[in-house]
Amino acid sequence: MGILARRLGLSRYQADERYHAALRAYRERNLKTAKAEVKLAIERLPTRAEYHATLGYFLLEDKDALGAMEAFARALELHPYEMLANYGQGMMAYRDKDWERAAACFTNALAAQPERAETQYYLAMVNHRLGHNSEAVKWMTSAAAAFAESEDQREGHCQAWIKEFLRLI
Repeated sequence: MGILARRLGLSRYQADERYHAALRAYRERNLKTAKAEVKLAIERLPTRAEYHATLGYFLLEDKDALGAMEAFARALELHPYEMLANYGQGMMAYRDKDWERAAACFTNALAAQPERAETQYYLAMVNHRLGHNSEAVKWMTSAAAAFAESEDQREGHCQAWIKEFLRLI
């Protein structure tokens, strides 16, 4: 690509086109195409942390834990508070029952996007696993409120956990 094309931002435009195509493919449940498209976006704009994090998420969905971890790590090299990369690493640590690591990852994800209900939910669950049920109540209450605001049915699930945490305090 020539100097003029770079100055006009064509590589970024092309990368964004590929990235949006990846998201469309993912919504259509076509994971193979989604991964291919986000890889094309990365080829055109390799410094975009969001693209690497999205690739990591797609790889995690495709049960490629090693590939996902590499993509999340690259995203975090580019931007330490990339939300999806921190969330993805938190999910991997949660699945491995590495509660301390999961807590750190979810905390970093919340620093980037504090209103995200799913992250609040998992931070509550990690605190519960660590025996910090008072802290778990705080996070689960916040998650429940965020789910309720978006009329998400998971709010009821949160309420059940809040009752359980309160019982354990």
